[in-house]
Amino acid sequence: MKTRNSQHSVPRDDRSSNPTIRTFLAEDDPLLMALLARIASKHERVFIVGAAGDGRKALGYASSLQPDLVVTDLNMLGMDGAELTRRLKQLPNPPIVFVATADNTHEARDRCMAAGANAFMVKSGSLAARFLSAIQEFFPDHLETTVPETKVLRESLITVA
Repeated sequence: MKTRNSQHSVPRDDRSSNPTIRTFLAEDDPLLMALLARIASKHERVFIVGAAGDGRKALGYASSLQPDLVVTDLNMLGMDGAELTRRLKQLPNPPIVFVATADNTHEARDRCMAAGANAFMVKSGSLAARFLSAIQEFFPDHLETTVPETKVLRESLITVA
């Protein structure tokens, strides 16, 4: 797994010139955190710059690390993923935010959309394909994934502009 905790380790790209996608993970379940990290590491451009298991810590770390992408759980301690998304989107150079949750209700989707989430994904058996498809959607420059079937499952992703 590719990880770094220093904000100076990999320069933040402008989403067009540098192929690295600086990624921050916010998930309170250690097993799901490991799963998200494993899924992210399947993509050669993803570089995990940090992680937190609490919404408040995630906001602090993500604000200072300035990732290109934040993947957050919806239901976390300290601050939920919708509020984290709302606050991240208020930053001067906000990251793309993917919300991954087990809550597949319209209310959960609506909360995340209203907060400014770029993608809403349900944690299920096809999460890896949806996650990699979302990366392709939001970071298309010279995209090469190690999972070729992601193009087929792209339609299952719910994106939020």
